[in-house]
Amino acid sequence: MKIDPMILLPVAAVVASVLLLLAGRKRIFEVLALIAAGAWLVLHLGLVDWPFKQVSHALVIGGTLLVCGIIVYLKVTNKREVTASTVVAILGGILVAGSIHTLG
Repeated sequence: MKIDPMILLPVAAVVASVLLLLAGRKRIFEVLALIAAGAWLVLHLGLVDWPFKQVSHALVIGGTLLVCGIIVYLKVTNKREVTASTVVAILGGILVAGSIHTLG
């Protein structure tokens, strides 16, 4: 069985989002990041199809991860939470940057 190396990106986003949830009290941005990361993983695995054909899933999910990662980064001081929010923001930025060509 061969594993697609690109599956590591959504898995890393899910793991970082779970670490954000477990690190402190449950806040809305951590939950949103986990939902977006989970949706990215489910879409990447091909378990469901993106329901909104007018807009790219990478733009919506990446934007959500990017915004949530930045907001959480600005609110935390713990090293583990800073690292996890940085990973979430970087992975969201990768998705957004990769989907910019669909904006026209």
